[in-house]
Amino acid sequence: MTRENAHAQDTWARDRVAVITGGASGIGLAITEQLVALGARVAVWDIRTDRLEALQARFGDRVMVRQVDVSSDAEVRAAAASVAEAWGGIDHLVNNAGVIGRLMRLDDLDADELDRVLAVNLKSVFYATAAFVRHPRSAEGRSVVMLSSIAARTGGMVGNMVYAASKGAIATLTKSFAKELAPQARVNALAPGIIDTEIQQASLGDPAAAAALASAIPLERLGTPGEVAEAAVWLLSPASAYVNSTLLDVAGGR
Repeated sequence: MTRENAHAQDTWARDRVAVITGGASGIGLAITEQLVALGARVAVWDIRTDRLEALQARFGDRVMVRQVDVSSDAEVRAAAASVAEAWGGIDHLVNNAGVIGRLMRLDDLDADELDRVLAVNLKSVFYATAAFVRHPRSAEGRSVVMLSSIAARTGGMVGNMVYAASKGAIATLTKSFAKELAPQARVNALAPGIIDTEIQQASLGDPAAAAALASAIPLERLGTPGEVAEAAVWLLSPASAYVNSTLLDVAGGR
């Protein structure tokens, strides 16, 4: 890489506007931190007001925080309109918000939990990406990163079928959205493996379970939110300018 190209890569995000759903913790927070460090302005939508307030105190006017239920089209529309009014539109979107949901088998299917997980994990992607389309800020270099999962191809653990189904649908939507939005915007997805986040630890319920899972990963450890964030930022950036409709594993070889 030439010195000029390296400088361009370091400065591409300066004053670009990104929206990150679920951006106040875990992978979303790591992406927020990296984009702010690169000079971007980041709108963070989350449901945890305490974490949003902490982000605002930490980053000041580089972030715009808002409590948003991303499973509500009305709330997403209102939040996107506020970003457009304040910052002129949206350059980049990270569809990160999601829940694992309660473990359940077919003989114990809970219709309310099914609806909840699909609304948060899947409907939110439709709503947020539609808002991204409605509020363009720049004429070029726009990009979307979707958060799928290796569960999209493995089916996940027994009892995690709704989560796996939602992440499989996101992998498919990545292809659909990429066709529709090209050439004005690129759409790609990440498929993280087992990442050491609060939501993952809560799902496993036991630190020993995480250690057992790590032994089955070729790299013999869980991934970190920062490692997923590095891949997300690359997909958002001009460094991946000819990458579109791709599902990239960040799973340690699993």
